[in-house]
Amino acid sequence: MNILGDALTQALDAKNNNVNMYVWKGPKKDVNGCKVQDEIRLMDMTQEQLQKAFNHCASMLYSRDKENPGRYVLLKIIKDQRMKCNAELFMRYLENTYHPSNDRSKFPRFRYQEEIRKFLHEHELELKASYNVENLKELPIGILENIPNEFANIPINTVIDACLDSLGVFNKKHITLNFITKLPLWFTQQEMRDLTEKTEDGKVRNRLEVIKERLGIRNYIRLIVDDENAKLNYTEFRAAIQLKNKNYSQLTTDQLTLLQNKLLFYLEDEVDAHIKQWETRIKQINEVCNLKGYTLNVDGE
Repeated sequence: MNILGDALTQALDAKNNNVNMYVWKGPKKDVNGCKVQDEIRLMDMTQEQLQKAFNHCASMLYSRDKENPGRYVLLKIIKDQRMKCNAELFMRYLENTYHPSNDRSKFPRFRYQEEIRKFLHEHELELKASYNVENLKELPIGILENIPNEFANIPINTVIDACLDSLGVFNKKHITLNFITKLPLWFTQQEMRDLTEKTEDGKVRNRLEVIKERLGIRNYIRLIVDDENAKLNYTEFRAAIQLKNKNYSQLTTDQLTLLQNKLLFYLEDEVDAHIKQWETRIKQINEVCNLKGYTLNVDGE
């Protein structure tokens, strides 16, 4: 066999060996206090089993179930939450409580809504011609004058909702304790002083034990301190732990900025990683089905 033929054979052998390594893991089960998962090679699965595995992957990506949305759906939810946090911060900017300045006077929400409606009415025809849209409220608020860059991309309809206090409830369901405690911590000098406690015999207590005690976190839960890769300082960590399901207008400014600038981005990164994992599994299932001559129903029926 010539060199090209040898290379092709080696490539095919490598691919087949790779496919033989693909494994499907079942749900985790508690056995004698340990979490275990059943495993089966994809190459050993029947067409029906492969179809069920494919359906599960698709559900994990695209499900519109309100309690357990697919990862792509969750990404949209996260982006919407971030936009709503920014819209509420914009209201507080207008009211001069967020980034307050002596050069700015308070501008009430109802007045700003009036300004938006007046602007859209007076410029309706030219805006529709310029942006080629029917619903002007889908345009970013930045089309109005003197909008700080921080808020310029918020859709007008979201700004109007904020003016009316109609942004709804922020749902913290996906910002779980497990998610928060995986984020590495660091401490400011003041936080280190505030978290310093001593025992009756004068010994300094472990700072992480103090944190768990103050925030009601169970002892078995691991907290990570990593100055080089830190995500949250203690004040931010505490705010994340204390988050509740509340109207956006009821969240503190610190909570809104933490969500918008950090937490929701970290959550988005985690969801992106999950998406890659499920897409990889779908790719592997398709490879196996092609080798075995199976045709999957992509609609899952």
